[in-house]
Amino acid sequence: MLVGLSLEVTPLPGGAAAWAPPWLALAVIYWSLAYPRRYGLGLAWSSGLVLDVLKGGLLGQHALALTVVALIAVRFHLRFRLFPIWQQAGMVGLVAAIHEFLIFWVDGLAGEAELSWQRLIPPVTAALLWPPATAVLDRFRRWLGMG
Repeated sequence: MLVGLSLEVTPLPGGAAAWAPPWLALAVIYWSLAYPRRYGLGLAWSSGLVLDVLKGGLLGQHALALTVVALIAVRFHLRFRLFPIWQQAGMVGLVAAIHEFLIFWVDGLAGEAELSWQRLIPPVTAALLWPPATAVLDRFRRWLGMG
C-alpha cells in the first residue's frame, strides 16, 4: 500500500501523467482479493484518506472511490479468482473505470470536473498492468510467507 501511495503522488512529466494507472486502486483490488477479511474496506478507506491529504484535494474523495472499489473486490472475490488472468485484467479495467467515474463525479459535485478523453486512459493502463502487478505482488506475498 505504501508503494501504491508513493506511485500515486510521484510527479510525472507532461503527457505521461495521463497514462498513469490508479496505483492505489490496483493495490486495494489485489489485497482485497487476496485477503478479503483482513484487507478490505477499512484499509481502502484509510489509504484513501491518506491519499486525499497527500494530494491536497477534497477530503474523502479518494476514500469513497477506493472503498467502493474494495467493496466490489470483496463482494466478488471468489468469482474473480476463478477467471484467467486476461479476464481478471478486463474486470480490473472495469473496476478502475468505476473508480475514475467516482473521482469525476465528486469533482463535478465540487464544481471542479474536467471532462476529457484522457479520463479513459487510466482504466486501460490498469487493465494492462494487472498481470505484471499480480505477478510481482504474488511473489512479494510468498516472500513474506503470507501464502
